[in-house]
Amino acid sequence: MMDEHGYCIYANRAWLQMTGYTAAEIGSMPLHDLVHHHYPDGRPYPMNECPIDRALPENFEVRAHEDLFFRKDGSTFSVMCAASPIFKHGRPIATAIEIRDITEKMRIDDELRRVSERQAFQLKMAESLRALAKPNEVMKAASRLIGEHFGVGRVGYGEIDPAEKTVSVHDDWTNGAMASLAGESRPLESFGPTIINELRSGRTLRLDDMAEDQRSAPYAAGYASIGVCSMLAVPLIEDHRLTAILYLHESTQRPWTDEEITLVEDVARRTWEAVKRARAEEDLRDETRILELLNQTGQIVASTLDMQTLVQSITDTATQLSGAQFGAFFYSTKDEQGDVMSLFTLSGAPREAFERFGHPRATPLFGPTFNGQPPIRSDDVTKDARYGKWEPHYGMPPRHPPVRSYLAVPVVSRSGEAIGGLFFGHSSIGVFSERTERLIVAVAAQASVAIDNARLYEQAQRAAEERENLLHRERSARSEAERLSRMKDEFLAMLAHELRNPLAPISSAAELLNMLYASEPRVHQTSTIIRRQVAHMTRLVDDLLDVSRVTRDLVTLHKKTLDFRDVITSALSQAQPLIDEKRHRVTLQLPHVPIYVHGDETRLVQTVANILNNAAKYTPEAGNIVLQLDATPSQLQLHIKDNGTGIASELLPDVFELFTQGTRTLARSQGGLGLGLALVKKLVELHGGGVSAYSAGTGQGSEFTIVLPLAASMADESHITDLTNNVGRQDAQDTHAAALHLTVIDDNMDAANGLASLLRAIGHRVSVHYTAQAALRQAVVETSQVFLVDIGLPDMDGYELARHLRALPQVAHSTLIAVTGYGQAQDRERSQAAGFSHHLVKPVDMVALAAILGEVSITTANKPISVIEK
Repeated sequence: MMDEHGYCIYANRAWLQMTGYTAAEIGSMPLHDLVHHHYPDGRPYPMNECPIDRALPENFEVRAHEDLFFRKDGSTFSVMCAASPIFKHGRPIATAIEIRDITEKMRIDDELRRVSERQAFQLKMAESLRALAKPNEVMKAASRLIGEHFGVGRVGYGEIDPAEKTVSVHDDWTNGAMASLAGESRPLESFGPTIINELRSGRTLRLDDMAEDQRSAPYAAGYASIGVCSMLAVPLIEDHRLTAILYLHESTQRPWTDEEITLVEDVARRTWEAVKRARAEEDLRDETRILELLNQTGQIVASTLDMQTLVQSITDTATQLSGAQFGAFFYSTKDEQGDVMSLFTLSGAPREAFERFGHPRATPLFGPTFNGQPPIRSDDVTKDARYGKWEPHYGMPPRHPPVRSYLAVPVVSRSGEAIGGLFFGHSSIGVFSERTERLIVAVAAQASVAIDNARLYEQAQRAAEERENLLHRERSARSEAERLSRMKDEFLAMLAHELRNPLAPISSAAELLNMLYASEPRVHQTSTIIRRQVAHMTRLVDDLLDVSRVTRDLVTLHKKTLDFRDVITSALSQAQPLIDEKRHRVTLQLPHVPIYVHGDETRLVQTVANILNNAAKYTPEAGNIVLQLDATPSQLQLHIKDNGTGIASELLPDVFELFTQGTRTLARSQGGLGLGLALVKKLVELHGGGVSAYSAGTGQGSEFTIVLPLAASMADESHITDLTNNVGRQDAQDTHAAALHLTVIDDNMDAANGLASLLRAIGHRVSVHYTAQAALRQAVVETSQVFLVDIGLPDMDGYELARHLRALPQVAHSTLIAVTGYGQAQDRERSQAAGFSHHLVKPVDMVALAAILGEVSITTANKPISVIEK
């Protein structure tokens, strides 16, 4: 109990034991001055600020007040006290004070607090590190948390190389007052042998004052150079080897507590386990990434044949595998002309960064790689003995990206040829390991196979392109040939038309002369010559058209079963004028029984007639021609022999080729275009047969043999006709045919008038028109029984005129005959479609025309002609 002046007037034994004072001492002076004279932080504590001393004068109670009291020996103890003022007659006379010693409680509370803080710190550390995947991130985060928790200047991890020679700091944390050591490496021995030995033994190093501690004092200057005055270092041992150190640096002296050391050791172990786990996971990810990249490279190698795509993919993949900042693949290839080109691909750097430096030269550093020698790996290429030996730069040229770590691996083909080299660089030292080198060597092996395949593919592509170009040129040539062939056909058709047009009036005039002046020998001889030459000219035109059509497979055969003896007879009749002219003797050796073939009678007659004409043409006057027909069970053989000029041995193999003829004189006495035998060969082959020629030489005569398959079965003989009888009968019909009203329409006046004169000479009434319109106007007024229409009219072609005529009721039953210089199959089909009943080719075959007119005469003899007067 304390009086109103602050003196203790009563104290129990417990209080005296707490303070160490006696009863007399405790009351010798104000109680505040004995036990409560200073604040816990050491500042003087005035009585008037003390709540216990103020309780009485200010009349208030103090409850559960915690404070710090001093003992007699100067030590302190924590208390919880309460104070209550005592009044007597309303006047304050004393203060009752209750005091309890809570030192042990405070110690326990403080311990619990520290445990809680430590646990909270450890939990925070665990949660912070759990989400981190990279070792450097784990170390950096742990350093920051440790530094902030312990309130130090710098925290970091120093990693020891496998030889325990160097300690390197990759990253650290500072409070901003101390400089970072990140990126620095120092010799381990610079820390002093005593310190190193303690660390190697696994003991935590505690240095409260670097300058005073005997272990660090000899190296204090070195420590001072990095701003360290006190340090706590926890060694991390793996497989009995010092692998790393967790260090806490302070720029001032610091007495490290056992509790701090324990906590730092625990954190060091936990964080280092997190670092190792992160490194294991990183190694696993890296291994997975490498496997994926290798697999990707394999897929690219297997699937890519384009050279540029391939080498770029290889460069990108190898750069990622190596961990380089940039990579390049320099290689050589050949262009389409076979010239060698030096090319390169880049990864990790723009092409412009290297393009100005050109292709690497075969320097002592680059040359071995381009020559296919073993790989070159350097932790610091600037210190390599082969580096910087050549002018002008003696090393890296200006503005070259910085390279310290260097790796070069050759790419060698299966044949041993050095294709090029893979080159990798990094601005840091010691980036490429032996494992990296092995990986890139494997990639280079894959690359060499892929490049070999790509080269083969490119060669195949070039070959294919060349083939395609050849095919394109061939197709273009074929197209051009077809175009020229069409032009030729059109030209031949036009030529035939233009040649036949003048032949028509000539032929008509000759026929007319022969009819009117048959009793005049010279006129008869002249007309005969004209008729013979017109016939020769007509055959030449026909041969031109036939060869053109046959060579392009445009001939349509109208086959039937016929006796080949009749074919020979008809052919002989066609050739008879020339045979008679040259007074040849013809011998026929024919079987007495029919020899049936299945063929086109017109074409077979043309075939035999061509050979007969040749025999007659190339045999001197009064020669001998023999036709011998033989037959076997499956085929017939027709031999046509003559004793003429023969065929030279050098000409014999090509005798059936177009435009082939024997030696000509300037007079060209035999004439011809060299088309007949080529036509014979084609027509015989179209019938499934063959033809051959034989001659013992010039002047020894010739023998041509036609071989044809026999018809499969015997045919009805009723179809076989006798040409001579036919002609005779037709002539008889012509002689007695009734006169008809005919209309000739042709813009060629000579042709129209000549044909009209000839028709009038044989008794017909003929009208002549030179235009289609004139003919149409006349047809409306006066109907003709027969219209002979030229196709190539100026105002309206003959096809259209035929359609207009057929549309007239007056012409419904008239006969329309196309008379034209166009005689090909499509021309005949077109005239039939237009309404023509017959198609005759100029010059008109008068026998054929007489036959047609005879048929018309018979069918219309009893019908009156409808005449419409104007």
